Amino acid sequence: MDGQDGDLSNEAAALADILKWSADIPAWQRDALRRLCGQTKLEPADLMSLVAICKAAEQGTPLDATHIRDPAASHAVVSLGALHGLSNVNALAPGERLSFGKAGLTVIYGDNGAGKSGYARVLKQLCRARSPKGDAILPNIYASASGTPSANVEFYIGGQKRNASWTQGTPTDAMLSAVSVFDSRTANVHVENTNDLAYTPLPLRILAGLAQACQDVKAKLAAEIKTLQEQTPAVLSKPECKPQTEVGKLIAALSGKTKSETVEKLSGLTAEEEARLQTLVTDLASDPTRTLRQLQGQETRLKTIIDHLERLAGIVAEKTRTGLHDAHTRLDTARRAAATASANLFADEPLPDIGSDVWKSLWEAARDYSRASAYPGKGFPVTDADAHCVLCQQPLREEASKRLSSFEAFVQDESKRREEEAETAYDEALQDVASKAIAMADVPAIITLIRDDLGQESLATSVRREILAMAWRLRAILRTHRLETLPTLPPAIAVSLDPLRTALSGLATRMEALRSEANSPQRTALVAERDALADRKWLGVVESDVLAQITRLKAVEALEKASKDTTTNKITTQSARIAQALVTNRLRGRFAIEVDKLGVAGLAIELQQAKTTAGVPFFQVRLINKPSEPVGKVLSEGEHRCVALAAFLAELSTIDAQSAIVFDDPVSSLDHLHRDRVAARLAEAGQTRQVIVFTHDMAFLLLQDEACRATKDREATPVTYRLISRGGENSGFCHQDPPASVMPLDKVLDGMKAHLANVKIHHERGDQAKWLREVTSFQDQLRTTWERAVEEVVGPVIRRLSRKVDTAGLIKLTVLTDGDCATMREAFGRCSALLHSQPGEINPRLPAPTVIQAEIDALEKWIVDIRTRQETAA
Repeated sequence: MDGQDGDLSNEAAALADILKWSADIPAWQRDALRRLCGQTKLEPADLMSLVAICKAAEQGTPLDATHIRDPAASHAVVSLGALHGLSNVNALAPGERLSFGKAGLTVIYGDNGAGKSGYARVLKQLCRARSPKGDAILPNIYASASGTPSANVEFYIGGQKRNASWTQGTPTDAMLSAVSVFDSRTANVHVENTNDLAYTPLPLRILAGLAQACQDVKAKLAAEIKTLQEQTPAVLSKPECKPQTEVGKLIAALSGKTKSETVEKLSGLTAEEEARLQTLVTDLASDPTRTLRQLQGQETRLKTIIDHLERLAGIVAEKTRTGLHDAHTRLDTARRAAATASANLFADEPLPDIGSDVWKSLWEAARDYSRASAYPGKGFPVTDADAHCVLCQQPLREEASKRLSSFEAFVQDESKRREEEAETAYDEALQDVASKAIAMADVPAIITLIRDDLGQESLATSVRREILAMAWRLRAILRTHRLETLPTLPPAIAVSLDPLRTALSGLATRMEALRSEANSPQRTALVAERDALADRKWLGVVESDVLAQITRLKAVEALEKASKDTTTNKITTQSARIAQALVTNRLRGRFAIEVDKLGVAGLAIELQQAKTTAGVPFFQVRLINKPSEPVGKVLSEGEHRCVALAAFLAELSTIDAQSAIVFDDPVSSLDHLHRDRVAARLAEAGQTRQVIVFTHDMAFLLLQDEACRATKDREATPVTYRLISRGGENSGFCHQDPPASVMPLDKVLDGMKAHLANVKIHHERGDQAKWLREVTSFQDQLRTTWERAVEEVVGPVIRRLSRKVDTAGLIKLTVLTDGDCATMREAFGRCSALLHSQPGEINPRLPAPTVIQAEIDALEKWIVDIRTRQETAA
């Protein structure tokens, strides 16, 4: 890449370059780029609008800096402070504030339906997400009144606090685009139809979408052009005017630029011109050239008619029926002779119909089999001493050999041959007679020629009658020739061949006369004048059609001009530049590192350029050892998501500034192996930048908590937890405290103490109902906290949902004594019995606050005591 192209090695710079490049492309493409920066693909409504812009029927909104990531943002670290003041965002409760930790990880947990996705959607609109339009925010559908979704955001640029407001549909502070949002649904790695995993950086995906839009818009313009062209009336697609007249030349050169005044000037005739036209038509009625062509056509057709009539007249003679009768008689005689021979020869055979057609077919097949396979080179039938029957496969005895020989002798007998010859002769004679008939469908054309073209109506009547009579006679011949006694045929009729030949001779005489005057200069001038006037008269009739066609042609020309703005040459060049810059060895290497960190490196995959579509290169995730094997068939759903995450993190490595990144449910449907790896990778990322994770997966939350703790290789990653819950009618209630399952035990105990101090007044006042609810709650909390305390004690070796056993921590378990176990079991039992009735008690006394306080203190003492001993053991 030339140095003058600038540094395009990160996505932000590539998008900025596309913005600069777009200044020289058609307006509709600039609008398409704007849409593609906010959505994965163009919808049908988008294409309709783009077609209108391409035709200059609408004003487009070109791509500008507010639609893409601000290149300047990549040089400053941007982090998020809080979301607050949300309004009309799904069913999120108003007045809530979701804050984020300034460093490390902020893990935001919420059950399904708690409202977590609403906050995530707002961040996708505010920050840099692949498809913010795909996560458009809707107001609460159950609210009586709703408005446009909006929110306020606090964020930091290099440590300096800033505030911004956002309303859906309007741009927000461009610096927020430095914050990247990962959503696997719109990740750069996606499964194609061939089960290949394709990698497409956002700038290339946008250019690919633009190239596809060019094809789609061009197709729609072509469809409009075709529709307009199909509206051309038949009177203009095959005009009646002469090509050499002024009107003919006008129609031949008709275009969108043809002036209506020119058409109107030539349309129609004055009264004097109309009279002149009629005179010329009369004088030139016998136009030699046209008449000669007409007469030549009539001559050809009349010769054919005479020939057909002559053949038909010859075939309906009595000798035809006699000949057919004799041929059929010979066939019948031959058949009887063959049947008699068969009956006499095989009268003693055990099975009937020997010698019939069915039997003969069987015999012919047996002969073919014997000559080709069973006994090649020997005559049929083979009756040697060791021969077998080719039909039953049994050895031939003397009787069977004689029978086979007699069968073959019959088949070769002269009577059978004569039957076949007679049948062939009869079929040929019958076909010859039938072929000379005149089809009734051809009769109207014959009569029209004689009556209308030759002007001989009486002759036409006679010929029609003769054809029908001969057809009836021929039908009688075909129906009666097989009878033994031939009935009388319908009477023969004389055929008018001589009058027809006379008419044919007259046509030849007329044609000869016409040939001698066709090239007269005077006649040529008169013909030209007549044609010019006739065409002007015709134009007057079709003037409205011609004017409408000019309008259509003007529209077609405008569409063809607009279609020139759908070429993809510039897109091809720009895509090649950006692909060369973005998919560099640095990115490929970083991708391999990220794949390894996320636990799918064992598959040996890499990025390779696979294809180019409409000038846009595409890269695919390939198996290094088997690049032809579709990776989508090899990777599990979890591995696929990890590869997408690897591509996202690899892209971020091309940006020097470590701005915040947001992950929306990064581990949905992943197995424990990949959850563990993803949690570790996010904890690592949190060492150098702000990382915000939305999740509804409690197992992943616990794994993330473990991954953020200090190890021998690195310090602990700061982690902040937020809890989002749902109320009766609204969702999205934000809590600063983390879910109880990850809250430190010290804070849990402090919270229980503080709460007890606030609610013990119910006991002091004697409000048994309220105090019962509180005791029930304390009972559940104490039991859960005891379970977590036990989990912490064994935590140095094994943790919940962890796949590994830390043998180095085994020494810490040696401090446990039988007394520790007894104390825990006794306290756990007391907590379970706080509300249990004693035998015989109907309304037992509830424990006093001092009893609950004692249980909290006992739990705290047990935890502190074991912690102290484990720290000493380590």
